[in-house]
Amino acid sequence: MKKWGVARGLRLVSVALIRVVVVLVAALAIPLGLTGSVGAAPDPGPGPGTEPGPDKVTVGVFINDLQDIDLASENFTIDVYLWMRWKNPAIDPSLTLESMNSEGTQNTTSSSTGGLTGEPLYDAPVDMPDGSQYQVLRFQGVFSRKMNLEKYPFDTQVVEMVFEDKRDDATKIEFVRDTNPVTINDGGAMSIPGYVLGKPSLIIVSHKYPTNFGDLTANASTPYSRVIVALPVTRDVLPYLVKLVLPIFIVILITSLIYLLPARLEDARAGIGITAMLTIVALQWNTDSNLPSVDYLTMLDVIYIVSMVYVLGAMAYTALASRRNRAEMAQALTAKLDRRVGLISLVAYLAILGLTLVYYLNHHYNVLNQYI
Repeated sequence: MKKWGVARGLRLVSVALIRVVVVLVAALAIPLGLTGSVGAAPDPGPGPGTEPGPDKVTVGVFINDLQDIDLASENFTIDVYLWMRWKNPAIDPSLTLESMNSEGTQNTTSSSTGGLTGEPLYDAPVDMPDGSQYQVLRFQGVFSRKMNLEKYPFDTQVVEMVFEDKRDDATKIEFVRDTNPVTINDGGAMSIPGYVLGKPSLIIVSHKYPTNFGDLTANASTPYSRVIVALPVTRDVLPYLVKLVLPIFIVILITSLIYLLPARLEDARAGIGITAMLTIVALQWNTDSNLPSVDYLTMLDVIYIVSMVYVLGAMAYTALASRRNRAEMAQALTAKLDRRVGLISLVAYLAILGLTLVYYLNHHYNVLNQYI
């Protein structure tokens, strides 16, 4: 009995020690992350939209209407629909998307801050079959863009709309192009007088600001993902040739009559020159009133300047011919010299105009290069 009691006591002690060891092992396993066991539920992994890196937002645009292009104020009125799709249900980039080049003074009814804001087509993002969220924003209003007029009136402009998330940088949200990123309305709404529409494009760029906007936690070198929608518009050349260039040539041809009139009619010659000069100046003033103030010469400015020089030359020759007539030179010799000078000056004028056209059309900045 005594041995049996001793053995039973040892067994109870062993069981107690085993329990203590199990408790200690379990206690150590918790901080080490070893609590999983066979048959435990597998780790579901990251949820939808939580993949490493920024949230991808697919964008596309439908250009519904181009209503006006105002060169004098360097802005245009347009109606576009921009759609967005994203996977992460915890975000809604349609609420933080802003237009970067809308004309604030022209869109005060669209936004409390004066800029143009997108009007959502749906009250809340719509669930798509692939599990993504979908929203469409309509931007209808005035946008602004600095226009390069060096080649005017043979220039090509780009109707450009720029969009960016106003809160999250490219480390949080990254825009990507949709499969068919931009479509244009093929109806009559897209015909604008005086212009021929080109092929639209949508590009995504990373834009860096040279400041952190006073945010001590932000890095000034962090880029923002930016959506740029570009629609090239080329000026219809024939109407502008008739309206702008043809009147100049008519004035020049009338001025060339100075060389056909007899030298004794100096009053008539001077009257033609003065009238021609005033006409060219009036034409230039009328043209400049429809253009913004720029710090360079447009191609049409050079044409006006060359035309003024031609008229001034004809008036100077009139004064010289008047003095020569007083010297009683032979009338036949004077007429022959006048015609020769008139022909040479007209050929020189046309040659200079041709060189001006070649230079401006081939050696000046092409606005479409940045979208290639």
